[in-house]
Amino acid sequence: MKFLTANLKVAVLLLLLVTACSKSSSEEPKISQEQLEAVTGLYNLTEYQISPAQDLNNDDVFSENLLDELDCLNASIIIREDLSFSLFEVQLDITFITNDQYAIFCRENKTTTGTWDLVNNQIVLSMGTEGTYSLDGTVLTRTEGQNLPDFQRLVFEKQ
Repeated sequence: MKFLTANLKVAVLLLLLVTACSKSSSEEPKISQEQLEAVTGLYNLTEYQISPAQDLNNDDVFSENLLDELDCLNASIIIREDLSFSLFEVQLDITFITNDQYAIFCRENKTTTGTWDLVNNQIVLSMGTEGTYSLDGTVLTRTEGQNLPDFQRLVFEKQ
């Protein structure tokens, strides 16, 4: 009986050690403090690239950057040290007209929140559907490479 009790105690101790070791190693932060400080902050939309180019403000200049065409268009991302984010954006109503021409109007403002991660120099926003942004210094870029009604590229610059 003492032999069985001793073996049981050893087995329990080994299990606790293995669990404790694996738990502490998985709780190590994946993102260093230096990376957090470099990445976190406010990013404002500086480009909303589309294809084909449109002349939505009727100035006879077609542009592939919707920011040149729509004064109402804006977006911002706040990336926080606690690995949460908020995305504030003006929603667009995009309707095909004819011959590569679209009617594009600003709709309501939308706020999305979620968590983020840094993976291979890319910011991955998790918000039901994931959005991946490449990080180059203080610039975040999301590339879809799609023609209207989708977009080519969104560019956000850190403020």
